[in-house]
Amino acid sequence: MIQKLLYGVIGLFVLSFYLWMREQPGDLLDSLEELFWFTIASTMIVYSAPHLKNNILIWAWSIYCLGLLLDLLDDFIAVDIFPVIALDTSLKQIGFLLICYALYTMIVRQRDTISQLNNEILQRRRLEEKLKFDATHDELTQIGNRRACFTQFKTLCAQHTTLFYFDLDDFKRANDNFGHSCGDLILKKVAHSLSAQFGEDRCFRIGGDEFVAFGSFDTDNDEQLRKKLLEEVFEYGVGISIGFTATDTEIAPDKLLHLADAAMYSNKRLKSVRSKPRVS
Repeated sequence: MIQKLLYGVIGLFVLSFYLWMREQPGDLLDSLEELFWFTIASTMIVYSAPHLKNNILIWAWSIYCLGLLLDLLDDFIAVDIFPVIALDTSLKQIGFLLICYALYTMIVRQRDTISQLNNEILQRRRLEEKLKFDATHDELTQIGNRRACFTQFKTLCAQHTTLFYFDLDDFKRANDNFGHSCGDLILKKVAHSLSAQFGEDRCFRIGGDEFVAFGSFDTDNDEQLRKKLLEEVFEYGVGISIGFTATDTEIAPDKLLHLADAAMYSNKRLKSVRSKPRVS
């Protein structure tokens, strides 16, 4: 409502001034040009003011328009009658400089806002990546968890020929003898050894001390693999049982894991039999 009223005031003033100019002697071409630019500038202030949050720019624009108005009046009123007219050029220059300053501050503020938004986007992206990582990786060992294993199961089966299943022997005894912090360290070291042998994206912790991995190792020489996986934890008295089965994309993941798990338990029982003393 106020905006429409100001449009009306500007229009009435410009029309009245134009009619008054026509009655004045002399060439009015320059005055009409000045009246035109005053009309454009003042109308733009009324139009833009509700959308601008920079008060300096609004005041600077207004000062510039006042300079245009005094420059227009300078053609018809003598300076000695209305001395303020002498400030027309100064007001236009001051208004112009203030407009430049206001625009500069707006650009700086917008640049800071854009920089802040970019930082927020970056932080959000990092948070999303962290949440995604946490959802698919074991918190302790930092290798893939059970969910990640089943998500990538078909793809990894298509890329590798063998599914390995690992279970730590005497892990509970080591946990009791050396403490839970040492038990955590054992799991971390085994996970690190698995990553070194199979690749970090191909091994997963699917239970307390149970791991699976996808690879193409020589399954006839599992003793050598066992030694490599226990290099950093042998002093804690733990062992590792290894089971494996051929991958097949046509077989359900649960079925393949069951086959590899069964093979692992066969390996565990065989080692247990070997370790028992013979009775004559």
